[in-house]
Amino acid sequence: MQGVIKAVCISEEKGTEKHPVPSAHLTVQHGIDGDAHAGPWHRQVSLLSYEKVEEFNRRGGCVTDGAFGENLLVSGIDFRALPIGTVFETPHTKLRLTQI
Repeated sequence: MQGVIKAVCISEEKGTEKHPVPSAHLTVQHGIDGDAHAGPWHRQVSLLSYEKVEEFNRRGGCVTDGAFGENLLVSGIDFRALPIGTVFETPHTKLRLTQI
């Protein structure tokens, strides 16, 4: 399975909408540096299917990257179709699906 990261988003403070950034640094057992939702818990990085956002917008929504609180907007992967525990790996990082 291969996906393409379409956007990387963070929010510096909890309770604020995430916004796109050009890149991110992930810290083990923490999440994305600079994101207010990173920390020592099971939901350190939020992933969302790009296709789901596109579908929402086709039905009349008007959202931009980060509007759903996602850190990584990914094309080509339907996260809801995968079992908890699925591992996503790149040469630089490894993420495990802990919640759908």
